[in-house]
Amino acid sequence: MKLLPLYLIESVAFLLIIAETYVFFIFVVPLGSIPHTLTEYTSLALLKVFLILVLGAVWFFVLDELTGLYVRSKVGSSPRPSS
Repeated sequence: MKLLPLYLIESVAFLLIIAETYVFFIFVVPLGSIPHTLTEYTSLALLKVFLILVLGAVWFFVLDELTGLYVRSKVGSSPRPSS
């Protein structure tokens, strides 16, 4: 049971990867047709890169918060030396 929180963090990471892959292929990839001007094409490409970076940032933020919560719970429950 001591490893259950770590298993939960890994499970959340896996589920986030699955969910963000779904969002990527359903929403980001088919985002509009391919434009035929350079400025429209560049802006669409930059929008897709930004959305990919946001998905990565969400993944890191959630895992960082879960890891911080786990560490804070373990630090607070550690035994203190009596001397």
